[in-house]
Amino acid sequence: MSLTRVTNKYNLRQSSVSLVALIKGATVDRTTLKLRLHNDSVLTFEDCWLRDHCRCPECYHSSTNQRAHHILDIPEVMIQSVKTNDTNVEIKWNDGHKSTYNVNFLERYGYENWKQPKWPPVLWCGDSVATKIARMSDKEFVNNIEGEKKVFQSLLDYGIAVIEQVEPTMEATEVICQALGGVQHTMFGGMWKVSTNPEHADTAYTNITLKQHTDNTYFTEPAGLQIFHCTEHTNGTGGENVFIDGFYAAMKLKEEHPEDFEFLTKFEVEAQYIGDGRFQKHSAPVIQLDKFNNIKHIRFNSYDRSPMTFKNSQECRTYYRALRNLARYFEDPKNQWQIKLIPGTLLAFDNFRVLHGRTAFTGKRILCGSYVSRSDWLDKARTLGLL
Repeated sequence: MSLTRVTNKYNLRQSSVSLVALIKGATVDRTTLKLRLHNDSVLTFEDCWLRDHCRCPECYHSSTNQRAHHILDIPEVMIQSVKTNDTNVEIKWNDGHKSTYNVNFLERYGYENWKQPKWPPVLWCGDSVATKIARMSDKEFVNNIEGEKKVFQSLLDYGIAVIEQVEPTMEATEVICQALGGVQHTMFGGMWKVSTNPEHADTAYTNITLKQHTDNTYFTEPAGLQIFHCTEHTNGTGGENVFIDGFYAAMKLKEEHPEDFEFLTKFEVEAQYIGDGRFQKHSAPVIQLDKFNNIKHIRFNSYDRSPMTFKNSQECRTYYRALRNLARYFEDPKNQWQIKLIPGTLLAFDNFRVLHGRTAFTGKRILCGSYVSRSDWLDKARTLGLL
């Protein structure tokens, strides 16, 4: 499969769900309901699914959006009869219960929609992404639904968004972090500052070059978003932040080194954090796929890899070859976007997708920011109607 075709698949913006669905008719084949729409598409449902998804007050609490019955209390019944109009399906069950379903609800869950990508990212490489991502002032973003939609759509599409004209203080930065879903507290605290500190057990607290990586590979679930705001850089140069679309790099690996891609989707790489009275450790594949075999998560941090043992020499050598081949895409300058963050410019990015690094620097440089959990920022995206 060529990268061009793969990119087109990821850029797909189509859905089988129509804006206005109308029912043409319905038939029952033993345990299966087939619902035919006016556009001649067919939706298929099993009777057990339909009874489980009854939305009458006896079966569903609309005030809490929760089912009323435990799964063992849902009767195993059969469809006795079906009535339809343009927008609703009414089923009478053989235990006398009646259920009514709106076609717009049903259309979201038919088997025919199973392979539809729920969230197709837009792959990118190089500095071209700078003209595509959302950029707006803090006033346009905070407490502004339209501004929030643009920022979160940019995070969904490209994994990056920029907020400008932010007061270069920890307090003003926290306001933006809260608007992005809320500050995630980890062993590093909630809001944090990064500057040169040789006593801190992390390479980020030095002034040397940092190669491309994701954070928290030693956590069972890494941070969802990272927020960077350079509040001060005086008496020195360098310190440009560097970003790359990890999904793009992984797809390049799949195209050019498919055996290495396959290995990294299955082999669990161990990562660890030791220091400051902590010992974090976790193992997971570098490239994680969803049930559709789309990439959903990149875990890559060469600095945090644990010492590992292997079952044989072939696995050992494949491990090093695959990681090196993937890392070459991460470190290829033509795939990277560099940006010099200055006081007032805040950048948020998806830590499940976008890798980050930094050029070496001199002088006093302070970067403040926080993490936002994946659950929290996706929750915000859903409340905005983007997912």
